[in-house]
Amino acid sequence: MKRLVFPLILLMLAQTAFAQRGGWNHSAAVRLNTTASGANVPGDVAGYPLAVSLNASNFNFSAAIANGADIRFSETPDGPFLPQSIEWWDPAAKEALVWVRIPLVKGSSRTQLLYMHWGNASATSADRPAEVFPVSDGFTGVWHLQEPGNTLPGGYADATANEANATGVNMMPYSTVKGVLGKAQRFRYPEKQWIKVDSDKRKLFDLVEQMTFSIWAYADTYSNAGDEAKRVLPGYETMFAKGDNSWRLQKFGIRNWHQPEADLVEICVERAAPRGDLCVVGKTDMRVKQWYHITGVHDFPYVHLYVNGKLEKTEKFDTPWKSDDHPVGIGNQSQFPDKGGRFWDGVLDEARVIGKVKDANWIKLDYESQRPGSRLLEFPAASASR
Repeated sequence: MKRLVFPLILLMLAQTAFAQRGGWNHSAAVRLNTTASGANVPGDVAGYPLAVSLNASNFNFSAAIANGADIRFSETPDGPFLPQSIEWWDPAAKEALVWVRIPLVKGSSRTQLLYMHWGNASATSADRPAEVFPVSDGFTGVWHLQEPGNTLPGGYADATANEANATGVNMMPYSTVKGVLGKAQRFRYPEKQWIKVDSDKRKLFDLVEQMTFSIWAYADTYSNAGDEAKRVLPGYETMFAKGDNSWRLQKFGIRNWHQPEADLVEICVERAAPRGDLCVVGKTDMRVKQWYHITGVHDFPYVHLYVNGKLEKTEKFDTPWKSDDHPVGIGNQSQFPDKGGRFWDGVLDEARVIGKVKDANWIKLDYESQRPGSRLLEFPAASASR
């Protein structure tokens, strides 16, 4: 009997909600589950940009405007609309991804509801990405990487108000593929493809002692065989970096360097004097053909590495750190981009830099809310049909 009560209650809430929205014909209440049966996030997370993935099983695309301009979200049935941004909307494929800024996601809770509204033919776009990822909260750069593959100046948009738009190098229209979240970019090692922020905006990312950076990564192969004649070491492939003498995330060497054998990643800071690398090496064997969410946190004097929402390792480096003036690179080592063979061979999605320290609850929610098969959001059956 309990299985019937929950959808019925949500349907009643939805009917009440759309009656109060003034022009929105459809509403549904979506439950956020951060208990052990859902995302399993123990603590509250404030000011969170939530990914809401819609498909044929949880949303009726035929009842919305073709481009999704009428989609809205609120915390209560008749409350103000929350800041949102549509990353991807494809009614033909019945797929969409909307980012919604939630003032507070409650930890260890299954009582919080998010109200979704649609079905207003006169609505216009309410996209406010700079409010979803506000610089006041430390968001320095957010690249969804959903654009058609291109080499246009600034062809990959930064969702923040910083407008640190990135430029593709050797990227092609076929580079755009399905990602963890909407669309993503595939990088082909032989074609030396990568994406960079190489304008004056790159100086925004000279972050050292306080920062959080993350990316979704999928390797097709690990292709850097090295070049002994050029003194190039094998096995280094870069996912996300601001040069080899700044913050960086990369694969660390080849399998037989490690015992037991594994393909490992590392994040590094740069020691100011004497110059040198200060690196935290992960523990997860990063297998090809699998998605991983990797997060680095600088909280001087500590450096934390998270993989798939879990803390892998922390190191203490209590000597001053620095950052050199190089581009931000997605898919390649930006300090020496044309040599060294550190190009990524695979897919990258949702690259972010935040100029603040995010805690374990935030990072766990990031992974759990975005991963394939996420159990955070519970949609009522009514939302697909009303």
